[in-house]
Amino acid sequence: MFGARRRRQREMERRLRELDWLDQNYGLGYLPPVPPPPPRKDPSRLAGAIALVIVAGVTTSAVFAMQPGIFPDRVHELLGTSPERLLPARDIPSGPGEFSFMATQPESDDPVGYDPCQVIEVALNVEGAPEDAQHLVETAIDNTSQATGLRFEFIGTTEDRDFENMGMDDPVLVMWSDEDEAPDLAEEIAGVGGSYRVSPFGGGKQRYVTGFVILDRDAYDDMRSGAMRQAIVDHEFGHLVGLGHVDDPRQLMHERGGFVTAYGDGDLAGLAQLGAIDCR
Repeated sequence: MFGARRRRQREMERRLRELDWLDQNYGLGYLPPVPPPPPRKDPSRLAGAIALVIVAGVTTSAVFAMQPGIFPDRVHELLGTSPERLLPARDIPSGPGEFSFMATQPESDDPVGYDPCQVIEVALNVEGAPEDAQHLVETAIDNTSQATGLRFEFIGTTEDRDFENMGMDDPVLVMWSDEDEAPDLAEEIAGVGGSYRVSPFGGGKQRYVTGFVILDRDAYDDMRSGAMRQAIVDHEFGHLVGLGHVDDPRQLMHERGGFVTAYGDGDLAGLAQLGAIDCR
């Protein structure tokens, strides 16, 4: 009996140490103090190279791979919880139109997307941005949330501009720039958008955790069409949540853009699928 009690105690101490480490690194809330685990590299920083880059026409997009990964399934197992969606999944339109995904799960056609049980925070850097920047961003948030069933939250402005070194807990960064700061804005590229993805420890589905949308400052200085100004931001938010380019000119995600100014049926079908993935 004493041996069994000691084994249970050791197992409880092991779980408490693991939960304490999760609390320190992922903010799970207060847990009883226990001895810390051995030092390790900070998992909240992005480490990895570009996994996929698409450059075409007036927009460009990037999806980044991040290591080390995260292990949310283990968190819920330890805590005895189960996540729930923040907004209902959207019906997938049946109208004609193409769509593609920026990235899919390994050995699968299932898309990589954001967790529908987590709020996607968005911050705006106003340096060099047009006067209507916040309106453009908030409208893009509304349009993309309505199409995906993902919940966004505009949290205000930021001084951060380092889109190449973002942490897992950083909000999505939206900013206006030029090709000196963001080389992908060269020539006729009016915007870039993409997200960082992580792979859970021990297997599981990859997820996006944060990302960026960068608009060309000079292009917006010369652009007078309000519909087109909004369309470019919406297009990049489509990339942000996981849509790729298509050849169908009826879709906002057409690789060159400029044919339509709102999400088409193909775009909406892809966005609905991206928002319908399981909570992690």
